[in-house]
Amino acid sequence: MHNNFTETKKGKGYPKSFWLMCVTIVWERFAYHGISTLLVLYFTAQVIQGGIGLSVKEATALYGTFVGILHLTPLIGGWLADSYLGQQKSVILGGTFVALGDIILFYSPVKEVLYLGLVCIIIGNGFFKASGSSLIGNIFSNEEPNKKEVAYSIFYMFINLGSFLAPFTAGIVSDKIFAVRDATGTVLHFGYREMFLIAGLMACAGTVLFILTAPKYLGEIGRKPFKKTSEQEKTNIFTYKFSKSEKKRILAMGITAVFVILFWTSFYQSFSSITLYARDHVNRNIGNFQVPVPWFAALNSILGIVLAPVIAEIWKKFGSKGFTTPVKMTAGIFSMGTAFALMTLSVISTGGTENGVKAGMIFIVLAYFFNTVSELCIAPIGIAMFNRLAPKRFSTFFMGMWYMTMFVASFISGRVAGYTQNVGFLTIFASLSTILFIMGFILFSIRKYLNKLMMS
Repeated sequence: MHNNFTETKKGKGYPKSFWLMCVTIVWERFAYHGISTLLVLYFTAQVIQGGIGLSVKEATALYGTFVGILHLTPLIGGWLADSYLGQQKSVILGGTFVALGDIILFYSPVKEVLYLGLVCIIIGNGFFKASGSSLIGNIFSNEEPNKKEVAYSIFYMFINLGSFLAPFTAGIVSDKIFAVRDATGTVLHFGYREMFLIAGLMACAGTVLFILTAPKYLGEIGRKPFKKTSEQEKTNIFTYKFSKSEKKRILAMGITAVFVILFWTSFYQSFSSITLYARDHVNRNIGNFQVPVPWFAALNSILGIVLAPVIAEIWKKFGSKGFTTPVKMTAGIFSMGTAFALMTLSVISTGGTENGVKAGMIFIVLAYFFNTVSELCIAPIGIAMFNRLAPKRFSTFFMGMWYMTMFVASFISGRVAGYTQNVGFLTIFASLSTILFIMGFILFSIRKYLNKLMMS
């Protein structure tokens, strides 16, 4: 690990182990977003249209439950990686289960088969998520936290590359290539399941690539569980006595998690309430071409690719001049509040979503811009923070704790989206914007206290 870090300090660029993990995350994100972008649409489409035929409330609740449990399992996977498997084996197991789950979804017109596929993806994510993220942090030293945050920001650019390719491909596959249309051009049957198969095959290819290249480029990094490399083999997360400094750092992670949960709750609306709003209440026509709904999720990802190196450069230049971790996250919370303020204006511009008037795409495009800025200010910074502050012997477990914030947020987000049927999009979007701005001010006001805990 130290050799890799030394290589970056000498100006030779990032080590090959770092780039291997960047490539790995591209196929993992493609395999996940290749199905997640379509799930709410798949759930709500009628069976004759190639869907399952659930109500909006049932579909958003199921999606929220799926994504919630999906982000709970990294806690278990992290513990298994730290104690028994090692991070490299966990990544391989994760890729295998994700591939299996995506392929099962291809055969999922029956609900029981659908649930089996979702369970396999949940298990695969549990093995992959915490270990894949921790491997990046373990390549670099903790001596310079800003350097690690910059590395995670670049890593996040590759996350967005996979996240862009998947919905972009999904839109073409489901709405164009495999869609069945009548004489007027109306879609009679969508190609959702065909996209699930493509995502599964991509996961298969990515897992095989990692198996073949990890021994050469990662070497011993994450190959063995910490338990087998530690002198305290009998110590585990439940019996270990944390030092006073470790307790303060864990407290900092806990306080930050409250704000991160709010962020993810808002962010996941992109795949539920905002997706449904874009489908039903936004004028998606550009001339004779209608923009597929999944392409809006792709917009978030392509903006991430473009903006990630820009924001990473900002952190690199100004990270030592007051742009501490809490300040960066505060900027993210305010940016997300701005995104939902724009969505509120979008609803207002139509005079209400019940009168049939559709909003212009400019509102949703700008909302996704601020949504993406928010993500880049919070997600890679938070991952780096948890990797840096966690006790090293439990680094993968605490990375699972980071994904626990997504677990909690997913359940809240699914239910928030479900209420759009009862209270309307205006109330939901305006309420989220107000809460985000209030919480942003609170986070900024406690920034010095959090910094003190982190530096303990």
